[in-house]
Amino acid sequence: MRQYETYKCSKCGNEVEVQNVGGGKLTCCGQEMSCITEDLTAVNLMKAFAGESQARNKYDLFADIAQEEGWHAVARHFREAAENEKWHARAEFKAYHKLVDGAETELTLKNLDSAMAGENYEHTTMYPNFAKIAEDEGHKELARLFNAIGKVEVEHEREYKALQDAMREDGFFSDEEEEEIWVCEVCGHIHRGKRAPNACPLCKVGKEYFKRQCLGL
Repeated sequence: MRQYETYKCSKCGNEVEVQNVGGGKLTCCGQEMSCITEDLTAVNLMKAFAGESQARNKYDLFADIAQEEGWHAVARHFREAAENEKWHARAEFKAYHKLVDGAETELTLKNLDSAMAGENYEHTTMYPNFAKIAEDEGHKELARLFNAIGKVEVEHEREYKALQDAMREDGFFSDEEEEEIWVCEVCGHIHRGKRAPNACPLCKVGKEYFKRQCLGL
């Protein structure tokens, strides 16, 4: 038994992560639990990724607070640290995928699947459960906060699905049905037509920098 390994009960499905290694065994439902961790280094990489990602957002918030209070030098240091944490997280994320999948990054279509699954879990399971717990404990404002955020995640899932459908149907840069408004993300040039131009006539960037205005693509 090692710290951070996960053990699972074969009867009820309960999972427990080891925090402190003792001399006994983990049991549940009257039987010994089984270790389901196959690669502890992979687990640790994702733990590190989660920690660095959380630190990055926390430092960004700290920077905003320092900026509002007039401590501009402190805000700059927090933002620099946040950028450092982003790159730490990036290195760990790529290392995880190289270890587990044999490649540092996934294809965008697969990443969209992952994003949709995450958003779906948040708005169907996580936030409703959090809201109920908050409500039961008398934290009505926090229950409303969880529910409100959950509704946003519904839209995120829909947006990712629309993006994925556009990629699969080869409709990301064209629409054979009707004319669309295409906006250059670099210079703001607006093009009207069934497909994005191969290059922006104003700043010369390629069509990959154009998005459909109606869908936000």
